[in-house]
Amino acid sequence: MGDPTHPGESLQRKQVSRILTAGIVLVASTQLAIAQDEPAAPEGETEAPAEGEAPAEGEPTTTEATPEAAPEAEAAPAASGRWPRDIISRVLTLPKGLAMAGVDIVNFTNAFFDPALVRVLGGYGITDDLELGFAAYSFPTSGVGDGSIDVGLGYKLLRGAAGGKLEVIGRAQTGYSLVAEGLNPLALGAHVQYNISPKLAVITPGGQLSVALAGDPKPITFGLPVAVGFQATPELYLQLDTTLATFSISNSANAFIFADTTPMSVTASYNVMPALDVSAGLALNLTPPDPAGVGDTLAVLLGARYYIGQL
Repeated sequence: MGDPTHPGESLQRKQVSRILTAGIVLVASTQLAIAQDEPAAPEGETEAPAEGEAPAEGEPTTTEATPEAAPEAEAAPAASGRWPRDIISRVLTLPKGLAMAGVDIVNFTNAFFDPALVRVLGGYGITDDLELGFAAYSFPTSGVGDGSIDVGLGYKLLRGAAGGKLEVIGRAQTGYSLVAEGLNPLALGAHVQYNISPKLAVITPGGQLSVALAGDPKPITFGLPVAVGFQATPELYLQLDTTLATFSISNSANAFIFADTTPMSVTASYNVMPALDVSAGLALNLTPPDPAGVGDTLAVLLGARYYIGQL
């Protein structure tokens, strides 16, 4: 460094500094004018700095995507989540455009598969709120032509109520018996589910009001079916069903659980893959009518449901 005690040298340095400063301002002004005349770079692209020049603060060092950005751009879109694998979290009607095809085989053990009951069924989400549900043909293995055709509708009345825990679906179902050559009873009611927790729910499956449409007399009853659902694992769901009471409205009799009839069924459903559920169940009456015994009412269920469409 120069000696600050020599004033001539200090004055020369000040003059040089002023000249350099003026030059820098002139160059910067020229560059700014050129940049304003040139078209702006497309959004998302940045001009690379000249060789040997450090990039400005906050600017990327290259126009190429960084290694971290590439995987994000190629990531697959998230699943829609319209039909979760855990049954307890599913809505009670099929979402719009989702179809279901299924089959149930019911064997009454006192018959030893002679005959068993086969039910072929399907459903379709007309909208997110309206479902054509469980259109089914049920028949005994001893007579395919001696069956019953049933069809039902489900419509959303409430969904996501009580903090997302409560759902209510209005349901109606009837059909035609090929054996009796007449209409099956009309079943009306509310399918209700309240999730106490992510694993536990209380349910009434609907069909509380039953109105006979054929025969004479035509009984009309009102029942109280209830169920408890338990999501044991993300794929395994268990449900216990019974009917607390059936009240006669006309041409029938009252029946109360433990006194007159105690229907019980337990069903286990397993989601093998997102589009396929398989199920197995047992059903019996713990207080059967005389002279039948409990074993005479035992039935075994095997079933499957396959879903077609966006899950």
